[in-house]
Parts: sequence; C-alpha cells; structure tokens
Amino acid sequence: MRVLFTVYPNSLAHLYPVVPLAWALQSAGHEVRVAAHHSAAEMIIKTGLTPVQLGDPDQPPVRLTDDCAPPHHQDIVNRYADVMGLSPEGREHWIVFYQWLMQPTSDYVRLDRREAEDLIDFAKVWQPDLISWDATIPAGAVAAKVCGAAHTRLLIGHDMFGWSLDRLAENKDALVAAGLDPNPLATLIRPLAQKYGYEVDDELLVGNFSIETMLEGLRLPTSTKKLPMRHVPYVDPDVLPKWLYQRPELTRCECCGRKNRRRVALSLGESTRRFIKGDWDRAPKILKALGQLDDLEIVATLDKAQLADVEEIPPNVKVIDWVNLPHLLPTCSALIHHGGIGTYSSAVANKVPQLVCDVEGISLLMRLVEDGGDINKTGTYRLGWEFDEREEGEPDAATSHWELPAKKVESTVVSDFVISTGAGVRLDHRASTVEEIRDLVWAVATDQRYHHAAQSLHDDWLAMPSPSDIIPDLEKLVVQHRRR
Repeated sequence: MRVLFTVYPNSLAHLYPVVPLAWALQSAGHEVRVAAHHSAAEMIIKTGLTPVQLGDPDQPPVRLTDDCAPPHHQDIVNRYADVMGLSPEGREHWIVFYQWLMQPTSDYVRLDRREAEDLIDFAKVWQPDLISWDATIPAGAVAAKVCGAAHTRLLIGHDMFGWSLDRLAENKDALVAAGLDPNPLATLIRPLAQKYGYEVDDELLVGNFSIETMLEGLRLPTSTKKLPMRHVPYVDPDVLPKWLYQRPELTRCECCGRKNRRRVALSLGESTRRFIKGDWDRAPKILKALGQLDDLEIVATLDKAQLADVEEIPPNVKVIDWVNLPHLLPTCSALIHHGGIGTYSSAVANKVPQLVCDVEGISLLMRLVEDGGDINKTGTYRLGWEFDEREEGEPDAATSHWELPAKKVESTVVSDFVISTGAGVRLDHRASTVEEIRDLVWAVATDQRYHHAAQSLHDDWLAMPSPSDIIPDLEKLVVQHRRR
C-alpha cells in the first residue's frame, strides 16, 4: 500500500517520531512519502525518506512571517477554562491546546497559501491508501477525504486535541450560552473542508483512529480510538565518537586500576534554544551544582544561547552543542532534561534514571507583553522569530511580544509520571538551592533504586508493540476505512 505522512516543518521534534514507523512500513514493502513545507526537504532526506514539497518555494514557513497567527489572549483562554469548570490540571491541558497548539495548527489550513492545496493535489494524483497526519496538520484529514484514503493521527505526545475536544463537547451548551465558539478547532478547519465540499465532522478532527505512543500511565484519557505503538527514539545517523564506545565506569585506569567516574547527561532541548536567548535562570544554577560533583563527569548538550548567562564552565563538565542521545545515554548513569517527550523517551529506551526540570507553581499560560512592558526580558519572544532564522535588521512588522513560562509545556506531566514510577525526580531550579540540586543529582546517579525503577519502566516500554509489530493492524485498518 501507499502511505503518506505529513509533518510540521522546521521541527525535529515533529519529524523524528515519524521515522521509525515510516521505515517499518518501507521495510514491509510499502511505499512511503513525507509531505511538508519545501523548507523541510533536506531534513527529511537526511532520514532516508522521500519528501513531497509543499508551498511556494519563494515563501518561508508561516511561523517565519509577520502574519502568522498569534496565541489566543490569556483572557479568552481563562474564560473558556472558567466556563468549562476545569480543574487546575485540566486548565493546564486546555492552555497547551488552545494557546500553544492552535497556533501551528492554523498555519497550513490557510486558503491564502499553497501548502494545503499542494498536499491535496498530490494525494489526488498519488492515491495513498493511508495518510498519517501530524495533529497540527489537519489538512491531511481533508486530503484523505478527497482521495478516499484511510487516515490516522500519529500522536507524538499527549493527545491534547482529543482531550480538549471531549471537554468542549461536554460543555457545548454552556459555551454557547457564554457566547464562546463551542469548537474552535472545527471553525479553524471549516474553510478548507468546505472548499472541497465537506463539512467538519469528528473524523476530520481526530482521524479514523490515532496511533498512541504514550505509556498507559502517561497518556490522557480520550474518547478516540487508539492503536498503541512504542515511541522508538530516532536521530539522524552520525559517527560514533570513540569516547562513547562504553560506559566510563566500565573502563579502568591503566596506571592505578581505579574505575573512572560515572557520567551524567544534561540536555535542555533543541526547540526553545532557537528563539530564547539564555535558558531563563536554569543552566547557570544547574551547572554550578554539577561543578560540586567531582566524582561525576557531566556531558552538557548546550549551545551558546543556553550558556549566555553562565559565567564559568566547571572542570568536570564537557559542553557539546549537539550529540545524539541514543549514542550518549547508554554510557550515562542519569539524565537531567527539560521534560520533552523525545528526551524522556530516549531515557526510557536506555534505562537511564531521570531528573526532569519542572518549575512548580507556575502556569503554562503565555502572556502578551502590553505596551510599556519589558520586551527584552529573558523568555520573551516575537511572533515570526520562533526559529531564529531571521536576521536582525530585517523588516519587522510584528509588534506582538509574548512572555513564556520558564518550563517545557509537557514537563509537569512528564515529571509527575517519572516520579510515580520511581525512575526519577523533579528538579525545580527555582525552589532548590545549588546544594540541594547537587545532592539530588548524586542520589539519582548512584542510588540503585532509581536504576531498578528505570529498568522496570523500560520493560513496560518494551512491552508496547514496536512500529514493525503494528503493520498488520495498520493494513487491516486501512482495508476497513479506505473508501475506494
């Protein structure tokens, strides 16, 4: 069969989770293509997959333009949450969906750009049997309707879309009575769907089914049909450096026979470092604490922006801008990270205990910096500059600046889950002293209870079906839902 994937461009976090399934399908004899904005072609080619280029070659990705959609204002976000009577935890899920995810979702359903039309035109010609669409690219669902393909969402994280749609449906009458749109996602997709003669229904919003990559205790409860699949970490191939051949504690000094010290990795993500100068106040404090642990070798995958406020690199810290986590983590006794799903999954796959950075007590709500506010404050960004690919001095019509919370959007959910399994701890750099962070890192790296729990978590992960394992189920579902 023919399988077409859609991915959000310019983001490795959206591309990499697709690769293991795409290759499993190719290895089973199926044809695979990956459709994205033309600027993502080189990224896709590096994975060994075949890109289908979408959009005008002379236009940049929407997020790099001054007319990209801004986040919803904090007042309307809160109004929805109040009308729906959401709990504090539910309110945070709603914020992620309505204020964070609705932005990129708006990018490629626009009728004034070519991306959606190019995707649908290709689907009509190539006639895929299955379209697997990124939850932020619902044009994939419209393309499936037009060409008669079965279609699925490949969930690369928590299903905030399905969870939020369930809450909207439960509170439809109250939302209408309050003068609020009872389904803003449907409203967003409707112009594109109607252009091709379709009304928005549940299938267009969530697919025939969804591929669920989260472990049972981590996934959100939704009413959607799910096909579980193990999240297999992937990064582009690279030469394995000699210093990563084996774990440091398994080598011995030729002179004295002493074991070398344990290794701990520090990774604070690849996305926000592209548009936030500095790392809030996190990196300086963590590195200062790590510098007090002479018996640990620290490998910190930080770039210049993340190190902007660091005055001194401790002698036991090796700073590398980029190193493949699947290469690094098998040699590590612990991982300190920002709470991203991809990084968390790499730790699980390699049985490594985790320290998840998460500032407790602050909301994920983005706040518009009003006139007179400090737009140069660390963690404040401009619309259209998210990927740090524009240069200062270019025309900048955007006046909208937003203050981001000092944590990854999924960090609290991930840290809560890791703590519940015993495979790690929360690292709150705002609440903890340097000495407390030092002791926490040492405990996680050396206490065998964390390592045994990380092994157990790995076993749970390994019990989920692999991308290759689900191919027979996908083939059956395609026959069930394909309409030609």
